[in-house]
Amino acid sequence: VNICALAMVDLCGLLLACICCLLAGGGWSVSLAAATAANGGRAKGEAPSSPHAESFSRSSMDDKIQVHVVPHTHDDVGWLKTVDEYYYGANNSIQRAGVQYILDTVVTELSKNPNRTFIYVEIAYFYRWWNEQSNETKELVKKLVSNKQLEFVNAGWCMNDEASTHYNAIVDQMSLGLRFVQENFGDEARPRVAWHIDPFGHSAEQAALFAKDNPKLPGYNVS
Repeated sequence: VNICALAMVDLCGLLLACICCLLAGGGWSVSLAAATAANGGRAKGEAPSSPHAESFSRSSMDDKIQVHVVPHTHDDVGWLKTVDEYYYGANNSIQRAGVQYILDTVVTELSKNPNRTFIYVEIAYFYRWWNEQSNETKELVKKLVSNKQLEFVNAGWCMNDEASTHYNAIVDQMSLGLRFVQENFGDEARPRVAWHIDPFGHSAEQAALFAKDNPKLPGYNVS
């Protein structure tokens, strides 16, 4: 499993969108940026928070499409397969997924190029992978986090269902993941983006829990 393979579905959708724009008429060009969640959605001209963010000059707002490609995880903590099957890559006749290999690949590839970035979401799998690593690998990962090449977003034990989950369960699972990040990577690794990319509508409490400096989720620092 590698980053390119994981991004294939999203990139196919991007290509289709670009084709539709082209068929709609008018000349345009595409600027492609590898970006982390820390610099996604920033207004034009605002200073980037990531040292690896690229700035783009645009001759005209009307003739150019700016595309940000954000390598990230979306690893369900149990869905079509069990948690063990997802982690170890078993039972691929149901779905091809092996989270441990994703993490192995990401760490290897990030260490080869300081301009590469990746964001990780689900601490349930990261915790499991982390506890299997050597001290040498752990130090490498800490360096990648310190360099903002590897960033945590959401950082709950999982990315919970937003619409129907009771707030007690949300607080519990988010606190568990955030505590792991805080204890192993410190304040600078705290999530600064409320990352939920598979929404089915948000409950009022879900939005409130993501509010900046919410005392119910200490260590969460959404900006």
